[in-house]
Amino acid sequence: MHSLAKMKKTIDIYISELLFLHDCVIIPEFGGFVGNNQSAVLNKNTNTIYPPSKEILFNKNLKKNDGLLINHISNSEIISNENAKELVSDYVKNINEKIQKIRTFRIDKVGLISADLTGNILFLQDSFTNYNPNSFGLSSQSTKKVDKIEKKVEEIIKPISTKTGRKKVWRAAAILLPIIGLSFISITQEDKINEIYSQMANLNPFSSFENPKIISPKQEVEEMKETTTIEVNPIETKQPKEKKEEIIEMNFSVIAGSFRSEKNAIRLVNQLQEQNYNAEIIGTNRNGLIRVCYENFDTKEKATSMLQDLKSEGKSSWILSL
Repeated sequence: MHSLAKMKKTIDIYISELLFLHDCVIIPEFGGFVGNNQSAVLNKNTNTIYPPSKEILFNKNLKKNDGLLINHISNSEIISNENAKELVSDYVKNINEKIQKIRTFRIDKVGLISADLTGNILFLQDSFTNYNPNSFGLSSQSTKKVDKIEKKVEEIIKPISTKTGRKKVWRAAAILLPIIGLSFISITQEDKINEIYSQMANLNPFSSFENPKIISPKQEVEEMKETTTIEVNPIETKQPKEKKEEIIEMNFSVIAGSFRSEKNAIRLVNQLQEQNYNAEIIGTNRNGLIRVCYENFDTKEKATSMLQDLKSEGKSSWILSL
């Protein structure tokens, strides 16, 4: 007969060895230990990272001998299964006696078994032994949460005494100088920006680029007369004069602007047409400025009505009589 005192290892150690390899180890006629693998976890309260582990639970209903513990003891102690069963049976008796007397029994490297006043078995796992093989060599690690922005600030604040440090200064300057420059421009050029917005509100956004000259109605009429005098053929004076008189009486154009650049004039025409105006280019004056009108009318009353509407909207315009 092989007694507990003559064993090479204690049954506690054999149970512990099996928990490394198996997820369930049963102590016949007492209960079983069930292992559940747990992933690595971060405790946000303590900022501690714990490696993968195996949670050990005790189930008093797993009492049927599955042969795992008995065979392991038999092979390790080089004894028969019957002798191994007797050793386990004596071990269970010892557990029950300790629980009845002091209500606790410790299984080395596994945990503490205890009983409450109603006789229920409770188990507390040993926190010093990790039975998950994936955690071999790993231990809990404390971490520190570092904000990315704080990290960058720390790097910039570091003393500069090497060539590498000088490079970092140039990089920082390359980033900060354009930002400072843009801020300065936005302050000093405020009047210029407001002027551009005013021109856009008057439907003449190209004046800042080409600086077109807007001709007053009186100047336009004088230029028209001068052009008529120069271009009219003396032999055919009567017929052109009659046509000119008809144009002055019948055609009235509400002018939106005059441009030196044909490209800018076309852009304004397209913009006005998108706003449902019958805009078009109606020729140039003697100075070569290209005229763009909102619309042409048969009567001055119609042109004047539109002119008033445009002025009420804050848009600059004037009437050209042809």
